[in-house]
Amino acid sequence: MYRRVLFIGSKALGLAVLKLMHELSPETLIGCVTIDDSDDGRSELEAIKGFCEDNSVPYEVLSGRCDITGPIDRFMPDLCFVVGWYHIIPENLLGKVSGGFIGIHDSLLPSHRGFAPVVWAMIAGEKETGFSVFSFDRGMDTGKIWYQEKVGISENDYVSDVLAKLEAKTEGFFRNHYRELTAGELRPKEQESEGVSYGAMRTPDDGLIDWREDARTIRNFIRAQSQPYPGAFTFYRGEKLTILRADVFPYPIQGSPGQIGMIDPDDGSVVVVCGKNTGIRIPGFSSDDGKEKTVKIRSLKDRLG
Repeated sequence: MYRRVLFIGSKALGLAVLKLMHELSPETLIGCVTIDDSDDGRSELEAIKGFCEDNSVPYEVLSGRCDITGPIDRFMPDLCFVVGWYHIIPENLLGKVSGGFIGIHDSLLPSHRGFAPVVWAMIAGEKETGFSVFSFDRGMDTGKIWYQEKVGISENDYVSDVLAKLEAKTEGFFRNHYRELTAGELRPKEQESEGVSYGAMRTPDDGLIDWREDARTIRNFIRAQSQPYPGAFTFYRGEKLTILRADVFPYPIQGSPGQIGMIDPDDGSVVVVCGKNTGIRIPGFSSDDGKEKTVKIRSLKDRLG
């Protein structure tokens, strides 16, 4: 049984998990370690601090390298839950906590180990993903699995929809199984040796659309990087345009990839020619500062890219 559990994390899901840990077993929650991510639009720093203060949960806010060595020494946990933490846990700490570090990974491990698992799954056009509750070890997401659950990806889901499903399922795990885990009644298992894959780190620049791809591939690319992420983008007359929504044009269309094939005079939507004589209908554009912006395409001879 684990009697001293430390929460390490941030963001909305981290806040939800912290609240559940306190609700379900307040006597074992010894503290919270979070980060100063106030410059991130997804930050829940003030809410996390407020919750801890309102419920007498000791907390520390880290910045810079976010080294958790000091907090581990001060709190002396026998188990750590890590949710929404984007920093390396030093190897020398892995064996310092008797129950180890348990985290959430948004894939069905061993598939999509590494970075941006939901984004990579949607770019690939996969129909399902899921989440894994797993123990940290020296590898990249290679530790033992405590729990997994699948989540479907529908044709009309954007990344925000999939993330919301995963957050709901993750919260369900904590509500239904957290007491079992901390009581030592839940047992982990080794990951499967088949189906291993990895995802590389992504940056905003990786959102550049290649109009030579077919329309379905491009739509998956757009869906995977929509809000809350920076978005897929292209260029029009030297101006960067972020595309948040798109549909596959239902008819074949000839032209050069990136060429404007049709313009709807009523709503300003455009059909862009893609590879293999396919097309994407785009209902509107957004400037790269995140503010909605209507862009008037001037000519059917114009091209994006």
